[in-house]
Amino acid sequence: MTMKPLRHNSIASLLSVLMLLFTAACQPTPTPPPMPEPTALEKSDALQPEMPIEIAKLPESKSDSVKPTKPAIPRILPESVIGAPEKDLASRRLEYNTSVINRSVETPVSSGWHYRRTNAGAIVGFEFSNYGGNRILPPRRDAAKNQFYTRDFQFRFDDRARQDIHLLITDWAPSRDRQFRLSGLMHSLMYFFPRTVLPAIVNLAGTHLITLPTGEEVQFNAQTHEIVGGELSESAVDLNPDRNARKFPAVEYRGKGVVLRANARGSDARLSAMATITTGSPARICDKGVGCNQCQLPARELWDQSGAVRFKFATDQEFDRFLLARCPFGLPKNESGYALPPASK
Repeated sequence: MTMKPLRHNSIASLLSVLMLLFTAACQPTPTPPPMPEPTALEKSDALQPEMPIEIAKLPESKSDSVKPTKPAIPRILPESVIGAPEKDLASRRLEYNTSVINRSVETPVSSGWHYRRTNAGAIVGFEFSNYGGNRILPPRRDAAKNQFYTRDFQFRFDDRARQDIHLLITDWAPSRDRQFRLSGLMHSLMYFFPRTVLPAIVNLAGTHLITLPTGEEVQFNAQTHEIVGGELSESAVDLNPDRNARKFPAVEYRGKGVVLRANARGSDARLSAMATITTGSPARICDKGVGCNQCQLPARELWDQSGAVRFKFATDQEFDRFLLARCPFGLPKNESGYALPPASK
């Protein structure tokens, strides 16, 4: 096999490439320019320990940084508006100048209430009843069968005055002969202090929201009128046929104010023998044990015993002085006046 001679131009190109490679290899490596000496300030910084860099943590969502606000309750009806009493004293005369009118709340889960209006158009109370068929009152009211089972709630504030703001609770139960008589009604009368606002009622999401005179609230089931939350609680109606053994309405106040309560069977509780006064904010220092939050007084010292039978203390200041003289506590107050203590966190 014979090899073909390389062409002259191919040999010349190869020699040129080899000469370029040899020349590049023989060139000296360039020396980098010297670094400048550090200044005195830079030397002192170098001696300091490195400080960690804190990065602010952003909230994960908008709801983490912005607290939701409580939606405003629409209070359109006159008995729903919360307002202070318009005066202290109620009329000394017992006037029959009010009408009881049904308030039908246009929702499928509400049975509404009744409100009291004077001839001049002023709202002076509202009321509703638990007609049974529930845990508080198992038997159902049926007037056609002479069965008047109810627990009635009447919030009254005559003349829109502070003097006689009260709640009257009445349990209806039959006697041994299965007859319903007025003499067998079980009454409980409750006054709440301090009396800062007139009671108000509003329908809200399947409940009747009641504002007490203290500003505290109670929730009732809008259909059955059972107490379901707030500063009042209740137990079942006592259906014992013996009126003398039957217990009074088992409705209890658990707020921070003062409650005055009088009970009576078939008569006006304001004319009963004794009344009980209880405070939800007893004094911190007291040597009477459980007696520090409760005392009993004759009803005649609290209500007039004739005429309109008004409460004797038209202002909270008058009643506070009376309590401090007769009981181991007074009404709760702060720098600005009579008010409930702040809610504990």
